[in-house]
Amino acid sequence: MKKNIQIYLGSLLSVFSIILTACGPDARLDMAGMFAGSSPKIDDRFTESQVYNNQHGFCTLQAPAEDYHVYVCTDTHITKTQKRWINFIETYRQDMLCPVAVHLGDIIDAQNHFDEMYSAYQSVPMNPAKSDTLMAIAGNHDIYFKQWPQFIELFKTCTYYFIVRTPSGAQDLFICYDSADGTVGSKQLQWLTQTLQWADTQGFRHIVACTHTHFFKRDYSQGHTSNYTTEETFALLNLFAKHGVEMLWSGHDHAREVTKVKGMTCIVVDSMKDGDKNPFYMLVTMGKSISYEFIPVD
Repeated sequence: MKKNIQIYLGSLLSVFSIILTACGPDARLDMAGMFAGSSPKIDDRFTESQVYNNQHGFCTLQAPAEDYHVYVCTDTHITKTQKRWINFIETYRQDMLCPVAVHLGDIIDAQNHFDEMYSAYQSVPMNPAKSDTLMAIAGNHDIYFKQWPQFIELFKTCTYYFIVRTPSGAQDLFICYDSADGTVGSKQLQWLTQTLQWADTQGFRHIVACTHTHFFKRDYSQGHTSNYTTEETFALLNLFAKHGVEMLWSGHDHAREVTKVKGMTCIVVDSMKDGDKNPFYMLVTMGKSISYEFIPVD
């Protein structure tokens, strides 16, 4: 029996070595980070985000019409191919009703690919006739591989809100929060609570929450970032329902899901990774009510 166990372990190590070799030098993987996140933990990431927020505040964008568009994508997992990412940028930059696009995380796939992502972003011509704002949230792949310093350098903050104001003065609130390692943490939960308590006094037309990790667990395929604990899921659901959050937009699972609970619509948006089947992004129309549709990328 002992000999069989040794042979089995040896076979596993051989297979693991073959997988690593097959990945090639471009994979640039921090293998430890795949099993236990190697970036700062959530409370520390939240603190870094707050340093920027306290210095620069939160932005208010002007919508071109009472009914305007928000383009939402997730899980691009960019390495050296950016076909669908470029397609997405080209599309929202040409839409005159779109003041903002949102990326829900897993922007890159492995180490040091933020450069490819940003180069592709810059390669698409700007539309001088409209505003061009991209909001982003970190996913687990964006922090697994010691990439948090690059994310925060590029996007400045991962816990924040922004407001979109229409020509009539109606305002919609979008709250973006960090769930990259499957939890919101105590400090961020307190910030979410305080932000929503403040929102109660502001008369917002709509409130939308945006993050990477989805609420409802399908399986354990995502490892230690699989989902929030059950207790944290209930705490967030109750908090959002109490303060009138209408929608939660998330990614992470690479499979579309729409769930309605406590008066809130929770949407998991499809993956937009090059090579994945059935890639979609979400086109949201913000008006008196919120409507949405899923648009094929290819």
